[in-house]
Amino acid sequence: MSSRILLYEFPKGISSVYIDGKRYTRSSFIKAQQLERRRNRQTGKFQKND
Repeated sequence: MSSRILLYEFPKGISSVYIDGKRYTRSSFIKAQQLERRRNRQTGKFQKND
């Protein structure tokens, strides 16, 4: 499962961005990127944050 959210940076000077059919604020965008980094590539499930 690939996600394009990992390929983008949140631009300065705007309040929200629209990627893959979803609108993100700066805080929700950062949280979504962190979750995608924890996603297992084979199963697509999130790994525990140890």
